[in-house]
Amino acid sequence: MKRWMIILIASVVLLGLSWLVPHSLFSVGVETPTLTPASTIIATSTIQAETTATQITQLTSLPTKAGLSFTAAIYKDETNAFEVDYPADWTLVPNNQIGSRASTAQLFSPGSTAEKLLDGGTRMAITVYQWDPKGDLAAYAAHRKSAWDSGGSNVISETSGELAGGRKQMSFTVQGPDKLQSFFLVTTVGENYLEIAGDGNLAVIEEIARTMRPLNFKQ
Repeated sequence: MKRWMIILIASVVLLGLSWLVPHSLFSVGVETPTLTPASTIIATSTIQAETTATQITQLTSLPTKAGLSFTAAIYKDETNAFEVDYPADWTLVPNNQIGSRASTAQLFSPGSTAEKLLDGGTRMAITVYQWDPKGDLAAYAAHRKSAWDSGGSNVISETSGELAGGRKQMSFTVQGPDKLQSFFLVTTVGENYLEIAGDGNLAVIEEIARTMRPLNFKQ
């Protein structure tokens, strides 16, 4: 499926002149990022990414946590000090550095890949961006929405609230020009921005995104 490649290229071009972080997933170079039209994640094969020194832990299988619909593994980003639960039978593509201002990891349900989304399947990206102004979630979200609009996408739902540890988040369901829908959750990690996004089963994507918490967080 070439749609992800197109979205990635479009992302790097669309966003304007203030930062260099593309759409929902990657930052390329040091110019201006572009936000993808509506959906998606990015194919590792469409970019030349260098694996970062970011340490990631994948736990093969933990008991299903209260409230989760799946048996969880844990994605840990030691550099940015956060972790996320995801289904233990999914594939995790480790964190890759994209340019100088973004890094991303990817998750795929069984049988799906960056290029191919099976019927009923899901693919996701967990991306950290550097962007100015730092630590201003409202400004970041407004920039994102402007980029989606410029790309012909529509925000069809928007919510806000808090994640574990009191971290503020904003969530969006976005419909692209192709009528496909994607879910995006944006929040802050230190002075940077974290975006958890995906297409496919939006309910599962949202469930995974909302498990985001500080590293080794204890409730």
